Amino acid sequence: MGRYAAAVFSDLEQHSLAWSQASRDEMVSYISAYRHLAEALAGQYGSLHVNFTGDGHLFLFESADAAVQFGLKLIGAWQVRAATVADLAEGPHTPLRIGCHFGECVPLDGGEAWIGRAINLAKRVEDTAEPDCLYVTENVLELVDLPLYRFEEAGSHALKGDHLPRRILYRVMTLDEDALASKPDEDLTAEVWFLKAAALIGTGRENSEQEENCYREALRLRPEYAEAHNNLAVLLRAGGDEKEAARHYREALRLRPGYPEAHYNYAILLEARGSFAGALEHYQEALRLRADYVDAHHSYANLLKVRGELSAANQHYREALRLRPTDPEIHNNYAIALEDAGDQRQAQAHYDEALRLRPEYPEAHYNYAILLENKGETAQAEDHYREALRIWPDYPEAHNNLAVLLHMRGDISEAEEHYGRALELRPDDPETHYNFALLLKAKGRAAEAEHHFRVAYELAPDVPAFRSAIEPPT
Repeated sequence: MGRYAAAVFSDLEQHSLAWSQASRDEMVSYISAYRHLAEALAGQYGSLHVNFTGDGHLFLFESADAAVQFGLKLIGAWQVRAATVADLAEGPHTPLRIGCHFGECVPLDGGEAWIGRAINLAKRVEDTAEPDCLYVTENVLELVDLPLYRFEEAGSHALKGDHLPRRILYRVMTLDEDALASKPDEDLTAEVWFLKAAALIGTGRENSEQEENCYREALRLRPEYAEAHNNLAVLLRAGGDEKEAARHYREALRLRPGYPEAHYNYAILLEARGSFAGALEHYQEALRLRADYVDAHHSYANLLKVRGELSAANQHYREALRLRPTDPEIHNNYAIALEDAGDQRQAQAHYDEALRLRPEYPEAHYNYAILLENKGETAQAEDHYREALRIWPDYPEAHNNLAVLLHMRGDISEAEEHYGRALELRPDDPETHYNFALLLKAKGRAAEAEHHFRVAYELAPDVPAFRSAIEPPT
């Protein structure tokens, strides 16, 4: 059975100088960055469906206003990114073209795929659009809150497959935020409250009281607004209110069981609370609903790794990297899993790639240092510990591990400095207390050593080494 929805097609302009001059790896990185940005924004605006086809991106939204505001925000965010990140070393910005049409769409395979004339027409509108522009059909303008937008005619066009011989298209240029802000609160619909909140994401007012109030007003007017429940839950969890966040995630999923973002977000919360079985279930459901959900593959793999299911974890790391090969965090976490499985060679390759993609990545430097130290390459390990601390001077684990390495090498004075700094940052770490005690004992400072041995034991009484350090010999 079909339903009416706003279909949005977006596509990177692939016929520019940037594409002709860039290497394959550069373009893979570029497309991966665009896809991550687009799908994250679509989730924030409550998209019903997302599909990346390789030559375009399809998004479906319940309302025309959500579709138009998403399209404008995507273009703006992509332009900002282009101005701050040099993905293509010598090439210019590769712009987006976006087209939107509202009409009937039909879900297939339980909603995993959609077809319909509205989708086909949105694609034709996107083909017509100018670079970094959002083009819409007249029926989209008829459905949006028109005074909130600046728009202009973009000419009359014959669109392949359209039942009309020619159709006037419109370029939507901006959302008039002042006009939106000036509207009396009593005149705002639930959807407008939701969109006001979504517009704050990515700004200095994200996770603010203002954003929260907008979601709550949306839910006051429409209690069964699944997308508002999900976004409010994200905000509440960021603020530390996990119990209330969980309630809103559950409500979002009750109202919209096939909501992949809500399953994924709820899984993250459950995992953080130690409910691993529940987290696994919701990661699996998110992936059933969207097989190419990169963040869900990555987070699911991390949880499987913690549970010791390394083979299954590696399968999901590989899929995440197939879909997003330029994500340094996935490379780093996959490297840890490979190292746990005993594959040091492949682990080293993924640490190298993580640091190539993000040289200023302290956790990857730290993890790589551990691998190198285990291989006996202590000089290289020291370099990476020091680089981790240069990037993040308050990294307690790196201070501790560098101190141990220096201690074993006989650099007692510097080792003591790093043990001391590690304990300042993490005073409840029993291992650091124990290691520091060994150094103090070797220096003949028996009373101080005894104190740190005892603190280590009190913090972790089940560790035999800590217990034996304070027990008199028999």
